[in-house]
Amino acid sequence: MDPIQTMVSERKESKNVCVIGAGPSGIAVARELRREGHEVVVLEQNHDIGGQWLYDPNVEQEEDPLGRNPWLKKQEKKSDEEVEQVFDAVVVATGHYSSPRLPCIQGMDKWRRRQMHSHIYRSPEPFRGEIVVVVGNSFSGQEISLELVKVVKELHLSSKSLDIYEGLSKVVSKYENFHLRPQIDNLQEDGSVVFTDGSRIIADTVLYCTGYNYSFPFLDTKGIVVVDDNRVGPLYEHTFPPSLAPSLSLVGIPKRILGLPFFEYQGKWIAELLSGKKVLPSCEEMMKSIEEFYDSREAAGIHKRHTHEIGDFEYIEKYGELAGFRKLEEWRKELCVSSIINYFVNLETCRDSWYDDEKLREALQSPYFTQLVGVDLEDVSF
Repeated sequence: MDPIQTMVSERKESKNVCVIGAGPSGIAVARELRREGHEVVVLEQNHDIGGQWLYDPNVEQEEDPLGRNPWLKKQEKKSDEEVEQVFDAVVVATGHYSSPRLPCIQGMDKWRRRQMHSHIYRSPEPFRGEIVVVVGNSFSGQEISLELVKVVKELHLSSKSLDIYEGLSKVVSKYENFHLRPQIDNLQEDGSVVFTDGSRIIADTVLYCTGYNYSFPFLDTKGIVVVDDNRVGPLYEHTFPPSLAPSLSLVGIPKRILGLPFFEYQGKWIAELLSGKKVLPSCEEMMKSIEEFYDSREAAGIHKRHTHEIGDFEYIEKYGELAGFRKLEEWRKELCVSSIINYFVNLETCRDSWYDDEKLREALQSPYFTQLVGVDLEDVSF
């Protein structure tokens, strides 16, 4: 290579970058940006880092139980003094836990008893002795049901499908007050919850464990980046809006993925793009790639609202190659699979029993940990 070309390729540009959000994805990206020599400012609406995982025991007193207008309370707490600042690039790191999603159920507005979304659930104690309906049979619905069933009079888990896996079946069989129900048809003013099979109960609380919608009320791209049926786009590799990249990027969007390694990959790729060490394809090429991805999802029968649900290691490794990272370690993939299997088979006890001690030892002896912590692992017991 020509010496001048070599000097140009090795020269790094330092940018002034704003990262919006100090949750897991924002922190990981900020670290990679700093490592690459960029100046970083992280904006966070809460009083500390952690994002959705920053525990606040008093959240029910501060937020709407159903999560409507989730940004309103934060805006009310803003200082009267507003500061404007111009950045070279902005990274939106508010992830996919943005705005609570609620189902469309007839009678929700007329039902006068307690309704709440799982984002403000903290403890089973306020529900002691109640009849509670939990809507949603994914992870949060199952976890919360496991806590509630020990203190409530009756627990009714409403699910799209009544075909359940082994771990949940064990729980239903163990607790006489645990009832599996189909979806809710309607709610009535007298406290009745009517299910699609015609059965009904009088409930004290309906708790919606129905996930989240992507929401970016602070981001004005003049319609370039939009949320359509929970698809954020257009985004090249779930990260870059082609006509605005790399000055604008969004991280933490994909679901059902190994989050922390993926956030590192995103951070490193963004950092090296901003420093000039890497270059994105042309806008036209990125748009073509996005359209091909959309077509492949449609051909596979995947609904638009599930665009960002990845669910495989192959994509993470492909993304890692683009960012210049090594492939995922086998121990990491095997631990992930082992944990998922244990969860589905032993829902109630999976956190207290595991069967992968050898894989854990292999992980802790890998350079990923030994270089990071610098500890002697010979004395580690399992």
